[in-house]
Amino acid sequence: MLILTSAQWPAAHASAETAGAPATTATTVTTVSCRSLAGSGSYSDPLRLGTVRGTVVAVGCPPLTSGAGYNHRYFIFSTVRTAARNSAAGARFRLSGNLSAVHPRLASGPVTVLRSLQHGFWTGSASNLTGRYLPLGGLNPGTYRLGVEKLRSPLSSLSTPWFDAVIVIN
Repeated sequence: MLILTSAQWPAAHASAETAGAPATTATTVTTVSCRSLAGSGSYSDPLRLGTVRGTVVAVGCPPLTSGAGYNHRYFIFSTVRTAARNSAAGARFRLSGNLSAVHPRLASGPVTVLRSLQHGFWTGSASNLTGRYLPLGGLNPGTYRLGVEKLRSPLSSLSTPWFDAVIVIN
């Protein structure tokens, strides 16, 4: 399991890493309420984040829970340039008690291009995980769907914590 700590991020990233998310060297940081985004969060009607030029953080996303239709949420965004090496997308959260992590995946049209279990990395420490992200370095300009999901079975966890969806395009 790969876990990145603030010491492993470039110095310019340290302030946002303490909050559990990759940061950006770009000056554009947009924070929006997850609940104010257009869309329902379903696959066919994802929450719309618009064009990302820097960092976009959708804060206060409700937990994902066990049961049909409740263990996934989708966001859609566009990029206008190739993502630099330290770009990432995923979820910022704090695990406690019997909660599951929020796992991201990235799709272009109907094709999944990155999956949490194969490509993802953790932030925080082994005893205090603060997020799960996908590296976006080299991602071509275009429109992408960021899906987040609860992977653990209902018997081991009924819910994820509240989370923030984070997209960093450097």
